[in-house]
This record gives sequence, structure tokens and C-alpha cells, in this order.
Amino acid sequence: MGSRDRNVILLGVLGLVLLVVAFYFLLLGPLLASLDQQAAARDERQATLAELEAEVARLEEVRRSSPELQRQLLELNKRIPTQPEVETLVVQIEDIAQTAEVTQTQIVRADPVPPGGGGDFTVQPITMSFEGTYEELLEFLRLADDLVRLLAVNNVTYEVAEEGTTAAPDVEQNLVVEIEAEVYYQPTDVPEGTAPVAPASPETTTATPAAE
Repeated sequence: MGSRDRNVILLGVLGLVLLVVAFYFLLLGPLLASLDQQAAARDERQATLAELEAEVARLEEVRRSSPELQRQLLELNKRIPTQPEVETLVVQIEDIAQTAEVTQTQIVRADPVPPGGGGDFTVQPITMSFEGTYEELLEFLRLADDLVRLLAVNNVTYEVAEEGTTAAPDVEQNLVVEIEAEVYYQPTDVPEGTAPVAPASPETTTATPAAE
């Protein structure tokens, strides 16, 4: 094979390479890039569709559970009102005191504590004291836990009452009980972080002893 033939073959191969390179950059490259963009757009549409389907499912679940949410909201409004409503609470405590058959019930409220610690509930401390047996104390605490108003018991102290104390093993001793507790409310008509004005001195309410 002469040098002329080799040059022709070399030029032919070089031309073929140039054609392949030109095809890639001018046709195949843009086509592959377009396919990649279409695949990315398809993945994005699928992700958006999945998000929309999840949102629709969530809204449908909210719609189905709306009556239950409304009931829970009403229950919460009862447990944590917008005003102290201590007078109503006193009546409820007197009722459970009579049911538990304790006597000499007193409810003392302290100054309300403004919201703090990231919460927006005002704390109303109260101290409840009464006389009764240990079983009656347990019954009182059980009934207090079932109050419509949310009541948190922080401390319970008791000692044997002087009057009515007996050494007989078959007669339960009478106790003087003091319970420190809190109720909560969420004021809507005062600046955030400000507690309503408290009375100048603590208020004490004495319940009427249960009828024998």
C-alpha cells in the first residue's frame, strides 16, 4: 500500500472521527441534556404530586376528625378558661369535699402568677385544707383529679388531729390535711405576660360541713 493510499485512509478515519464528534456536540449532547432535564422535571412533578396527595389526605383526615377536634377544644376551654373563675372552683371543691365526707374545708387563693417558661397560661395557686380520715383524703384527691377544671396537686401534708384522736386500733384517726395545688387560665383581655390584679389579701372560703 502506497503512501497515497495511507493518506486517503487516514483522512477518511479523521473525517469519520470529526463527524462523530460533531454529531455528539451538535445533536446527541443536546438531546441527552434535554432528556436529563425532562427526567428531572418529571421527578419534580411526581414529588409535587405526592406532596399534594399527602396534603389532600391530611385535609380529609382533618375534615373527618373535625367534630372530635371541636369537642376537644370545648373540653379544653372548660379545663383552662379565660378567667380565674375561682368562685366556681370553690363551689366544685366544696361539692367534692361533701362527697368525700371531709369537714372544715377551707380554700385559700394566693396571687396569680403571670405566664412564664414559654407558656401563656396564668397560674392561680390555691391551698385547700380540711379534716378527715386517710381514706377520705384519698377519695378527695380522686374526686379532685376528675374535676372539669384542670387542677394540679403539688404537695399534700397531713397530721393527726388533736380532737378526735383515738388510740383504738379499730378506729381510724382523724387527720388535718393541707393540699397545695394550682389551676390555670388563659386571659384574653390583658397584655401578654401580665396577670390580672389580685386581691389585697388572700381569700379564704370555709365550706359547710357535710350533714351527718
